[in-house]
Amino acid sequence: MSKPTKLACGLLACGLTFSLAAPVFAEEEVQVPAVTAETPAPEAKEITETAPEATEEAPQAQLKAAAVSAAVPKTDVSFVKDATTTPADFVTVSDASTTIAFKAGTEPKTAVAGTFSTAIVATLADTTTQEFVVSYKVTEPAKAPVKAAALATAKTNVTTEINVAVKDPSKFVTATSGVTLSFVKAPAVNRLGAQTVTVAATNGTTTENIVANYTVVDTTKPVIDVFEDDFYVSQGEDWAAEELVDATDNSGFVKIYFANGQDYLDTSKEGKQTVEIIAEDASGNTSSVTLTYTVVSEDFSFFDAPVIDFNKSTATDIYGTAEPLTTVMILDEDGELLGYADADAKGNFHIKLDTALKNGQTIFIGSINMDTGEFSDLSEVTFLGEDLKVEPVDKAEKPAVTQAVKKASAKAPTAPAAPTKTTTLKELPKTGDNSSAGLVFAGFLVSGLAVALLRKRG
Repeated sequence: MSKPTKLACGLLACGLTFSLAAPVFAEEEVQVPAVTAETPAPEAKEITETAPEATEEAPQAQLKAAAVSAAVPKTDVSFVKDATTTPADFVTVSDASTTIAFKAGTEPKTAVAGTFSTAIVATLADTTTQEFVVSYKVTEPAKAPVKAAALATAKTNVTTEINVAVKDPSKFVTATSGVTLSFVKAPAVNRLGAQTVTVAATNGTTTENIVANYTVVDTTKPVIDVFEDDFYVSQGEDWAAEELVDATDNSGFVKIYFANGQDYLDTSKEGKQTVEIIAEDASGNTSSVTLTYTVVSEDFSFFDAPVIDFNKSTATDIYGTAEPLTTVMILDEDGELLGYADADAKGNFHIKLDTALKNGQTIFIGSINMDTGEFSDLSEVTFLGEDLKVEPVDKAEKPAVTQAVKKASAKAPTAPAAPTKTTTLKELPKTGDNSSAGLVFAGFLVSGLAVALLRKRG
């Protein structure tokens, strides 16, 4: 071995020996403050030498992290068919300076259902870009549940007349084909105003209850029933409108009054006159009628009193002549009917009395036309023994009227039961004193003559 070589080997051996011993010395010297301050110096130098490499890599990592946080692709992106899309539907941007756009040629399509993808290009604030590929789904639009068609629907603006029953439910609802309707409860029609009714609709398997609104109205005019259209009244008599006509209405209420506002018929002067009578219901519906009437004096009669045949008449059989084809009646002083018979076409009559006249008994004889209601004046006769004595009869002046009273029938009154003859008497004009507002020549056959009798006696 050459000398230099030996020297190098010796130095190497010393160096190794020193290097192995140095940790021991160092460990023992750690507890000495002076040594501790000097010992780390070589290690600190090594760290300083590697620091430049770490500083060079840091900006790239930071930029990469910034790009990731500035634009993040979304997951589970989904659209309904034919929806409109934007880049923001696919990427979330947290930095306002970052812009995103579809990569040309990859714009999303939504015309067909399926799974597709698109590319989004994000441009950062430093003009660097990033590209994201995002998957998305296109689905068919959800179908709305099909609602079963209603069995019936309520009608609108339904009105019905007051007190007129409605039996058909279809007045309130419209039913589909094959549906049967019925009322859950009959509709109320007895009061005016808004009401509701429930109608059951069934197709055999399903039943529906439909509540319908309706309004009860009153548009019907009252109906007027005229007692007499052309009639006679005595001068000064009081006649209320209700005594001349009757009226009915579907509302159940109706008032009757003279159109001129007077309480009673004008009977102040003789002659033919007219009057309008109005019937009004609670809703203000009105009907009217114009009546013709003739005012006559109290001693008015249509024809002369019957004439007695004293040669033939006895206490039980009265003969005479009267207005042809009229019914002749005999009354006592109290107006009671003693007997009656019809005059023939020549006016001849014969009345047989059930009870013979008594000596000094006074009777009154008159006649009535049962078809027209016209009546005669009265003959006053007193029975003296076996003879009949005629008392003077006031000559009644016939009225200056030619028309007969109304031909329509009154409510079928009949004659007294004693005689065999029965008939229907027409309603005749009122006559009599003012306190009774006039007496009606209707009802029993004797009423007209009885009133005339009482009037004459008064």
